[in-house]
Amino acid sequence: MIYTITLNPALDHIIETSGFNIGETNYYNKDYVVIGGKGINVSIILNNLKANVLSTGLMGKANQHHFIDKFNELHVKTHFFFYNGDTRTNFKIKNLNLKQETEINGRGIEVDLELLTKIKTYLASNLDAGDIVVAAGSIPKGTPTTIYQEIGEIAAEKQAVFILDTSKEQMLEGLKSRPYLIKPNIEEICEILDLPFKEYSFEETKIMVDKLKKLGARNVLVSQGSQGSIFFDENGDIYKVGVAKGTLVNSVGSGDSMIAGFTYGLYKQFDLKTTLQYGAASGAATAFTQWLAERSDIEKLVKEISVEKL
Repeated sequence: MIYTITLNPALDHIIETSGFNIGETNYYNKDYVVIGGKGINVSIILNNLKANVLSTGLMGKANQHHFIDKFNELHVKTHFFFYNGDTRTNFKIKNLNLKQETEINGRGIEVDLELLTKIKTYLASNLDAGDIVVAAGSIPKGTPTTIYQEIGEIAAEKQAVFILDTSKEQMLEGLKSRPYLIKPNIEEICEILDLPFKEYSFEETKIMVDKLKKLGARNVLVSQGSQGSIFFDENGDIYKVGVAKGTLVNSVGSGDSMIAGFTYGLYKQFDLKTTLQYGAASGAATAFTQWLAERSDIEKLVKEISVEKL
């Protein structure tokens, strides 16, 4: 079983315009709402790939129907813990003429710490050896930055695989639980290690990854966007992962999809090359579609992905 954890989900309210100017009255062509949250995106991709996945985390009672309706439509198994009020809303304004996107993201409300205890108890009671736990995304206001470390320690105690995709202080704390995989980009690595964000050479990147490993990361998949990714494994081997060809439609969720594809490879016990191919293919397939990729979209791209041991 794969468990995905989303502590700070969001509704993404997409507004499409032909022009957008700050300080002026603007008109939009179309708007729509999609459910969001890194762990939720991971669970949907895994469900599309026909993996046995359950999505859990925190959610507001007042607007839960947006999420529940979509989960029911997609047949995604869930076990969320609800607080009073709304799940936060993010507004994304897309200027179609300039191909620009402006984001106004909600911070959400402060959640009751008792709910976090319930999630930890649920995991401790249900995880089995060999299960995979994917904790992804930001944390709500008032949540201790140690929450992912605590979840990772529960996974370790249950002999489950722990994958962590987050940032800032909660990543630093989470690394103490020695997650099996993290997937930062260079900007996120700089944030974790308190380094200036700039262009780094491969050798400099390798030094930074070594520091992440000393902090607790076992395997590190460094995302490089259109340049592909580099996988640094716990044995010291390094692999360059290529990209698929296609037209970028929407990059939102592509990083989450990469995590999902890699997780799927672990779940299916594929070899490392195939696992990395599924990760890259899943990320690309989502980038080439309007929302999150379907299984057929992903599997068309798997063989396109090159994996080279450096």
